[in-house]
Amino acid sequence: MKIGVFGGAFDPIHNGHLHLAREFARRLSLDKVLLIPTSLPPHKPHAYMAPPQLRLMMCRLAVGEDGLFEVSDIEIRREGASFTADTLNEVLKIYPGAKLFLITGADMFLTLGTWNRFEEIARLATLCAAPRGDGDSQRLKSYAKTLEQRGAKCVIEDIPLMDVSSTAIREKILAGESIDRLVPAPIEEYIKKFGLYKTAPGGPGYSDSQFIEIIRGRLSPKRFKHSLAVAEQAKRLATLYGADPKKAYTAGILHDIMKDAGAEAQLQIIGDFGIILDNVEKNLPGCWHAIAGAVFIEHILGITDRDLINAVRYHTTGRAGMSPLEVTIYLADFTSADRDFPGADEMRRLAETGIRPAMKYGLSFVLRELIDKSSVIHPDSIHAYNETVLAGGEGGAENAEEQKKN
Repeated sequence: MKIGVFGGAFDPIHNGHLHLAREFARRLSLDKVLLIPTSLPPHKPHAYMAPPQLRLMMCRLAVGEDGLFEVSDIEIRREGASFTADTLNEVLKIYPGAKLFLITGADMFLTLGTWNRFEEIARLATLCAAPRGDGDSQRLKSYAKTLEQRGAKCVIEDIPLMDVSSTAIREKILAGESIDRLVPAPIEEYIKKFGLYKTAPGGPGYSDSQFIEIIRGRLSPKRFKHSLAVAEQAKRLATLYGADPKKAYTAGILHDIMKDAGAEAQLQIIGDFGIILDNVEKNLPGCWHAIAGAVFIEHILGITDRDLINAVRYHTTGRAGMSPLEVTIYLADFTSADRDFPGADEMRRLAETGIRPAMKYGLSFVLRELIDKSSVIHPDSIHAYNETVLAGGEGGAENAEEQKKN
């Protein structure tokens, strides 16, 4: 049996989704397409999303009696973040021996190499996508080759796509415009019945609870615990250093999001988004997760706050001219409650006295460690150290205020 697995927020499901699924079913001779709405998307959190049960019902209304489709609630029943590897394994328990075809949109396909347990996903299913336009086709096919080098089987089909998206539909509803012909008629009626999407999304498009679920599935238990400890310490230090405690907590959660992805996945996402490592960075793998993490939260999670992105980017190397938030995350990573390296207690004491003494101690610790290992040293770390020493390595709360002004 050949089964298409098509998951997503479906917020709301629209004619473009159904067209894509039907075309893949026709071209690949699929016996069935499973539509699987997520409880909480692990890659693209939403500031506002229709409740899972309503999105599930919309999927059922959209397909009606069409025998090609089966709507599944396996991810909604699971709750929390929905990880594709778990879903594919569960589908195979329901349909033992089935051949699975994972259908994704073009944007999501281009991030597959960074997904949780990618190698397992590649083993369980053939990966399928269609370009949104002429410019996407070559990019998708090129990326497919990189995934195939990692053991994946990929199918890129040039399917003419409909010019429709869930985001555009929500915007039209908010503006009071018609969504006729963009969604099946029963969906339009259902949206009107429940008054869905009449409220504009609030906030920056994410929540810390969503991010915690995301890192829970991407990190080892020890690294996950560390990230939560850094978040708590960052929130506390932020009040001393003049940074935003809320933003510091978020940055602490996310700072190591790519730490356990492995070198190959880290380099993959760095290259995918056009970042070229210099010769020092190529020989300093300890900094790859920070660079990759910044790329991930910007391009995959959709974070636009540059200060938050930079706090993740420079939490390992530091740099000259760090913002209060960048310093907060750098020092919180050193001084979180789970840290027990030699000198951790002294580092925590200095972090309470001011930015400069703590930065001088922390940077000196890192530089000595790299020298002892005969490792290359990132120029950003050297510039950060020189700036700290030239400014004076001692001081108290007034240093935090001065750093904030700078």
